[in-house]
Amino acid sequence: MKRSLPLLALALALSARLASAETIIIDVPIGIEPVPSGVSRAEVAADLHMWRLAGLLDLTRGEQVVDTSSYRYRKAYATYLAMRESPQYAALVNELQNNPRANVVASRPHPTALLTR
Repeated sequence: MKRSLPLLALALALSARLASAETIIIDVPIGIEPVPSGVSRAEVAADLHMWRLAGLLDLTRGEQVVDTSSYRYRKAYATYLAMRESPQYAALVNELQNNPRANVVASRPHPTALLTR
């Protein structure tokens, strides 16, 4: 019984504190529309494709923290930026705009294949 008295006192103190808490009222506006994006679906798909081809998807996959200062990440990111500025990116965006259901298939050499050359 002696142990339950402090717990009961604590419970009463917490409930008294909650009862005296102030109510905060927030007015939520109605009818807000999202800002239209300046990026087309084709640009997003092409960008994702370049991200994958550069190898950034492999480096950012999973739950581990991405080491953005590592050589592998910086090299992949530089490759991604170069690919985004390339004529192939613009051509891919045009192709995806003209044919939205097109499947983009491309591959990059496997890292071990580069070592055997």
